[in-house]
Amino acid sequence: MNNKENAEQKAYRLIIRDIKLKYQPGDFLLERDLAERFGVSRTPVTIALNRLVAEGLLQKLPKKGCFIPNLNGDDARAAFSVRILLESEAARLAALLGRKNALLEMQRILAATERAIDSDDFLNFTFRDEDFHHAVVRAAENSYLYEAWSRIYLRCNLYTRFFDRLYTRKTPLKSGTLAEHSAIYDALRRKDAGLAAKLVTDHCQGALTYVTSAALG
Repeated sequence: MNNKENAEQKAYRLIIRDIKLKYQPGDFLLERDLAERFGVSRTPVTIALNRLVAEGLLQKLPKKGCFIPNLNGDDARAAFSVRILLESEAARLAALLGRKNALLEMQRILAATERAIDSDDFLNFTFRDEDFHHAVVRAAENSYLYEAWSRIYLRCNLYTRFFDRLYTRKTPLKSGTLAEHSAIYDALRRKDAGLAAKLVTDHCQGALTYVTSAALG
């Protein structure tokens, strides 16, 4: 963690973590409980929650507070369509740049992903899955693109967390997610911008198809 992280940044980071790990759609996030658990005052928690409302991850009801909105197929398709536009463009730019340090980071993440699969540590696998996507978009070296993508990715992440069933899905993770990530990495390594963008599009579209067909209809 950055030693310069202030109370608002800490609250924002920890709330996102809890949304991923603890809460379900429809759950309210209570300011007092969050402040006590995070060891901060209620003010930074309030600011962080309002930021997440502005970013579309939470909704707010007067006198009741902030909650995780229920999920539905139309919203999933809208969110993923924006994610695909941004992430495929990031992959295209990353391939054109072909930065060695970015490729080395992705290679490290792929190795960690395989270790998580081999050890049946599926929670760790989900985090490494996120790491890979963040690494691809960061490799585009466009802070505006990364910020916009990060927001919509959080929304899409709600769907993949709650409905993709990473813990129980039947598709083998090595021949599924890991193989697809590896193919994206290879396209980036070979600086094939068109293929990298297409593989990212297909990968994200596959996740959307699974989510909507398996859980939302």
